[in-house]
Amino acid sequence: MLNIPKLIIVCCAVLSLRCVQATSPPQFLKDINGYRSACKSIGWEPKQDCAVYNVVAFHANLNSHLNNLDPNTTIKFENVQLNKGNGYDPNTGIFTAPEDGVYSFAWSFLSKVGGTVYLAAVIENADHAHTCIGNQQSSYISASGHLLYELKEGNKVWLRTWHVPATFIHSGYYSYFSGSKINSL
Repeated sequence: MLNIPKLIIVCCAVLSLRCVQATSPPQFLKDINGYRSACKSIGWEPKQDCAVYNVVAFHANLNSHLNNLDPNTTIKFENVQLNKGNGYDPNTGIFTAPEDGVYSFAWSFLSKVGGTVYLAAVIENADHAHTCIGNQQSSYISASGHLLYELKEGNKVWLRTWHVPATFIHSGYYSYFSGSKINSL
């Protein structure tokens, strides 16, 4: 009679011993397929194949300085460095979730002497995080923010000014907006 728990322990031991040995890429793939076949023969199936995971990630920064923006102005980060999944639209400044999942968003901005900037991270027209620089007195200063949030396909995320007019936001790599899906639901 087949003892499944002992067979699983033996398979795991063999796998761990094989993992420490150096193999060529073709041999490694052959070995992995063999292990998958062995696991399948005892009824074990993985929950999700790593090969079907879709990468969703974007990173964009400003092309030019922004001056005297009214409150509730969406910031458009036009210089797109990365846009896997095509969720970010530089024409609108809005990220639209291409699929359900937990997402991580980060942003940073730089202002100069006398600068005042209040930014809100917005999801579906509701503020979820605020960052600000108020009446900056040194040469330059930056502020940054981070937000983790569970999104459904089609949910929209963007950064906008709030509270008071934004007097100056520096362009280039100093001011950016980025996000990525970190987990599927």
